[in-house]
Amino acid sequence: MYDIIVIGSINMDVIVHCHHFPASGDNTFCESIRLAAGGKGNNQAVSAARYGKKVCFIGCIGDDSPGRQLRQNLKERHIDDGWLIVKNGVDTGSCVGLVEPNGENTLLVNPGANFAFGAEEIRQRLNALEGKILLIQMETSKESVLAAMRTAREKGMLIILDPAPVQGINPDCFPYADIIVPNSHETERITGIRVFDESSALAAAKIIHGMGVNNVIVKMGGSGCLLYRHQTPLYFPALQVDAVDTVGAGDCFAGALANYLIDYPDNLEDAIRFAQTVAGIKVSRHGGHDAIPSLNEVNAVLHKETGTGRHPTC
Repeated sequence: MYDIIVIGSINMDVIVHCHHFPASGDNTFCESIRLAAGGKGNNQAVSAARYGKKVCFIGCIGDDSPGRQLRQNLKERHIDDGWLIVKNGVDTGSCVGLVEPNGENTLLVNPGANFAFGAEEIRQRLNALEGKILLIQMETSKESVLAAMRTAREKGMLIILDPAPVQGINPDCFPYADIIVPNSHETERITGIRVFDESSALAAAKIIHGMGVNNVIVKMGGSGCLLYRHQTPLYFPALQVDAVDTVGAGDCFAGALANYLIDYPDNLEDAIRFAQTVAGIKVSRHGGHDAIPSLNEVNAVLHKETGTGRHPTC
């Protein structure tokens, strides 16, 4: 039995820290360039496993050097890679991320193997597994995402959906989600409402709720997030930090949220506070998976901010 099964994308990222966002045709210097394990599914699996939970990752890689490196990274982070799909003749997914001095990022993604598997492969693997939570995004084929969510619903799993990236959003999946965690850009794509404050987030959350999701969490980055459920909104202010790198922040939030709900399945509000703190610390640092904070670091911030901590049953 796994605590969390993550289905999604896995990429080899090239992260470029820019002095400024380049204009078309620019040939300019940058601050740094580094390779990093990425992909929304991969990032979420690492975040979900960070605090001692048993995590399985299902995704697709090519039979190539980047795929083997990414697989090794999963092993080193105590994530079961035994259910990965390996495709011959297909390149492992890749991404170029441009990070500006204020931490904002622009991503260019080559899906590669992430789009090379379909519904039946996902159904077979998920039916062979047992897990408490399915954590999924929309950075693989629409058929694979819908099949995974339908299968997880049949198995009685709690389903957390991160409807990202915007190009992959498929509202047909929404009724199968117990919790949905869109950011402001994704929320605008879904609802047509530009989200910039608590009021606009609430208006958008009501629309998404009407599309079949009981628990809607609209993330607004440094402006906090809003939970809408039982016809009631609840606003959570953001952790105040100097953001230097927002790559993977939403993935970090989703993984931490799932992690917390394994220990405290009936406490979504504290799970959001925990996830916001994890993501807030993450964006205050440069780096990828290694920038995800330890539990002691998170508890120290939570105690300072709210007077509480979190003691998981690892």
